[in-house]
Amino acid sequence: MKNLKWWLSVLMVGFILSLSACAGAQALKPLDAAEVTSLRDSCEALYQKHMEAWDSRDPENFRQIYTDDVVHVDGDPANTGVYGLIDVGRVMFEVFPDWQMEAGDTYISKNQCLGTWLNWGVFGFSQDDPGIEYDWMETRENKISYWRMFYDQKFHQAIENADLVNDDFLQNYASAWSSGDPDTILKIYASDAELDDSLFGFSIAGQEAIGDYASRFLATSSEASWDILDPFSESLPSNRYKDEHPYASQGAVYAIQVEGADGNPCEIRAVVILTPNGDGLIQTQNIFYEAETLVACGWARDQ
Repeated sequence: MKNLKWWLSVLMVGFILSLSACAGAQALKPLDAAEVTSLRDSCEALYQKHMEAWDSRDPENFRQIYTDDVVHVDGDPANTGVYGLIDVGRVMFEVFPDWQMEAGDTYISKNQCLGTWLNWGVFGFSQDDPGIEYDWMETRENKISYWRMFYDQKFHQAIENADLVNDDFLQNYASAWSSGDPDTILKIYASDAELDDSLFGFSIAGQEAIGDYASRFLATSSEASWDILDPFSESLPSNRYKDEHPYASQGAVYAIQVEGADGNPCEIRAVVILTPNGDGLIQTQNIFYEAETLVACGWARDQ
């Protein structure tokens, strides 16, 4: 009985220390609302130019939006270059003469832009129920220098790759981050995992650094909960690249329920892209935010 009481006391002390550590963690520093709005405007303008180039159905217009050495990743991490994209465009316009498109929501990080491409007139998609492509982009000298593509479940079902979106993997991420416990969060990451949240100033590796980031995120809103809205995945690379890229990255648009600056419930929307390792743990993570929701919830404020 004495041993039982001793173990209970040890567990209680550990529990209290754990709560104290979380409560004492430094919260994420609020972002500058003007900078967040500027990043959003730049991302939206870039993505609109990207869409207009494709919607023109004239591949020669691609020269105006892409760098000559643009890296285009569609499953294969191929350095296609603008001439390769022009060839891709010609084939796509010929194969899909009824293809229609429209730009959707955009999400920002510090130096990158992620946009959603709504597609219909292909694979049986309608304008009311389009297939959604997610485009991760980087720029150089006001042109797109990197373009990586991801597809929603409807796209993968149409091309018989539906199993690429691992709902359990994505839900485990949401459940861990909804737990409010940094230790639970760390269990889903590889020991040498890399996490990039450049908007909040984090580009880190290793569980200690990720644990600190998790504690700071939770300290910003201790009751935060995560819900999957739209899952997606990139395609598998061809056999030529499978040794270098054995696992397709996937992700989702998440709704993060937080406490707003006024103390009322508020929703932040974010796109999280995750790459697993062979053990099903997260090896890399990148996060992009919908700018308006950061401002609305007080995570971006006038400085």
